[in-house]
Amino acid sequence: MAPFILDDERQSPGLITDDARRKGFQATEESKHVESSQRTEVDRVEDISIALEWKLLFPLLAPGAKDPRPDDGRPVVEARQQDDPRACLEQGHERVAQTIREVGEDAVTLHSLLKKGGEEKDFWASSWVVKKANSAEPMEEEKALEGYIWVPLEICSPKMRFKDAQTRVRMQKVLETLNASHRLAANCTCEVHIHLGRIDGRPWSLSTLQRLGTLLWLGEPTLRSIRDPNSPNFDNIYTWGFAMRQRSRLAKKLESQVAVSGGLGAIPDKQVVHAVHGHSTVPAKERAAVVEIWKAASRLELGQLLSGPEKMYRRLGFNFSAFGKEDERAKRNPRTIEFRMMDGSVDTSLILGWLVICGTIAETAVARLHSHYAAALGLLLQKSGQSEVPDGSQVSGNRRGREFRELMEALGVPAEHYRGFEVKIRREHRCHD
Repeated sequence: MAPFILDDERQSPGLITDDARRKGFQATEESKHVESSQRTEVDRVEDISIALEWKLLFPLLAPGAKDPRPDDGRPVVEARQQDDPRACLEQGHERVAQTIREVGEDAVTLHSLLKKGGEEKDFWASSWVVKKANSAEPMEEEKALEGYIWVPLEICSPKMRFKDAQTRVRMQKVLETLNASHRLAANCTCEVHIHLGRIDGRPWSLSTLQRLGTLLWLGEPTLRSIRDPNSPNFDNIYTWGFAMRQRSRLAKKLESQVAVSGGLGAIPDKQVVHAVHGHSTVPAKERAAVVEIWKAASRLELGQLLSGPEKMYRRLGFNFSAFGKEDERAKRNPRTIEFRMMDGSVDTSLILGWLVICGTIAETAVARLHSHYAAALGLLLQKSGQSEVPDGSQVSGNRRGREFRELMEALGVPAEHYRGFEVKIRREHRCHD
């Protein structure tokens, strides 16, 4: 039986009645409904949900055209209606959905849902949804493959329990089968997004979101180093996933030097307070940022603080907009935090590794007194006293790779899940030096 927290949206110990204490058990089912409008369940690690959004390009072969890649052993499907873009979309999407069904997963296309009057949200918990990726488009490399008709594609997994051993198995089976069955491509207009929330669809408590916001604010320069600085989309030309430390309301407030009132005493989380106190060299700006995050009195206020004021900066690389509810899309979206900065990829090991990294970050924020949360926070605060590495600046790829590895070790991420990113960071940022 789950304990509760008060509706001030902050995490607290479970409420147990005096009668329950005398009898040696937690609150009864009847007491669970007392003042139910003012309570919600405590966040638990086992209830963390994770979901994938994979943006790609899928090739159809124009009728009568020669296969531009005859040595590729994977089949290529011939377009039934070459001159009808919508028909090509539906054909490509249905073929991908069918492949997912063939591995034992439920899958639907957004086209079929709309025709039946259904809504995508009705399938978030049960099915893979295949739809158009609005940002994905062929670039020069794809256009050079004459004969292909490129279909923009977004594959959205159902939400799954992060701690369930079958989650990684299911994800891996689908990704590997799709790659083995189709000539999928990912370029700079494609991305990999990860959604994290609660399996029951309810929002995390305010304090969990503040712990997560604190860690992501301090760790953003290191985590964003997974982006290829040589990519045409490094500065978000094709997709929206800008840096929180540059485009959020919090960043603007700190830049404008608006007086920040209140000190660390206003922060109820002892791990955060002890971490900041333990590093005397923490810059005043970083200290002020942490205080502002913990001054937020509601999820709504925090969601807006960590989002940008302008529409194009609303959904940042760490996307809190679902809690800010500033537009219809945010109100309609699930109550999740979205990680939006991973480059497009067809590398299954990288995608699965990023799933583990994102889920582990959420786990450390949800679990109170998690030792890895304290270790990561301490590492980031220690580095904050040093000169910050600006996003996209020419800094040693080896240094960036090392800093990423150190953060992963502090978070407790197994090496098998982050090693590919460390290699990627060292290679891509060295080329940018």
